[in-house]
Amino acid sequence: MASPSAGRPSRTATHYEVLDLQPALLGAAEPHDIATLIKRAYRRALLRNHPDKAAQSSAPTLTVDQIGEAYAVLSSPPRRKEYDAGLRVARIAGGSRDDDDETKFHTGIENVDLDDLGFDEAGRRWYRSCRCGNDRGYSFEEEDLVDASEDGVLMVGCQDCSLWLKVHFAVVEE
Repeated sequence: MASPSAGRPSRTATHYEVLDLQPALLGAAEPHDIATLIKRAYRRALLRNHPDKAAQSSAPTLTVDQIGEAYAVLSSPPRRKEYDAGLRVARIAGGSRDDDDETKFHTGIENVDLDDLGFDEAGRRWYRSCRCGNDRGYSFEEEDLVDASEDGVLMVGCQDCSLWLKVHFAVVEE
């Protein structure tokens, strides 16, 4: 089922919306399954927007070029990783305030307490393994905590994939 924003891509439409895919679905799939999922979504989008095949009541709203661009980016792991990073930056920077829940980009975010993380005394860094396989995928130092001390929450991205860790902590005044 296509989302309402999967029509003509605007400043809020993502390649995921063009192909009617959930980013979390790709993040949870095995690498060989990702290619299959993206290819199926690409073909469905082409059929949904083909002038001769689209339902009479709904006129095609995407062009072959728009669908092709979404497929090209999402089917290439390095391009998809760069694209996902750009979406995260746009979202963190505030993005559009008029987005509804369906058009916002969501990625894997795990909430943890600072006390649940490992601490490397030699490197003076907190760390945690990521489900992508990197034993220290999430890593940060005290300076990062100081920068986020006003909120008591630090967002840390994995060094190897598109997942995030939301680290909750409290500043104790002595």
